[in-house]
Amino acid sequence: MKPKFVGFLILVLVVGVVLMSGCTQQSKQEQTSQAETEQPKKEINLENNGLKVKISLTENKKVSGVISVTLEAIPSKTTKILVSMAPQGFKGDLYNDPNVIIQWINDPSVGQEILLDTTKIQNGVYGIGVAATYEGAPESSPWIALVQTQVNVQN
Repeated sequence: MKPKFVGFLILVLVVGVVLMSGCTQQSKQEQTSQAETEQPKKEINLENNGLKVKISLTENKKVSGVISVTLEAIPSKTTKILVSMAPQGFKGDLYNDPNVIIQWINDPSVGQEILLDTTKIQNGVYGIGVAATYEGAPESSPWIALVQTQVNVQN
């Protein structure tokens, strides 16, 4: 992939996460029957167009430490997954901002786990986005599927 195209893809994803963070596609949120104070771990399950992701949080939507993003299903054409985490309202340099986490996963597989270390970013509200694409995807519409949610980082 050309560097300019990759930059464009990242920009599209981050802008999408930031703009649509209030319109998350959260489905099948699982909670244990115990009270939240007794059971600190929670999962957010997101699904769209064959992409199914489980995000394991440390406590409700407040997170600290490492967030685990597990690929539970991947659309068949997928050759790359982009996982991003950006502060709400982000408008900076994607490649040089210490508060943006971007991970490209080449040849992703079902069950693969991606770890996002929140100890390296500032506290605040962040959008997490996971997007599937493929080699040769058109620049105007590169994503097969995109899921996103919002979390509050409190380290």
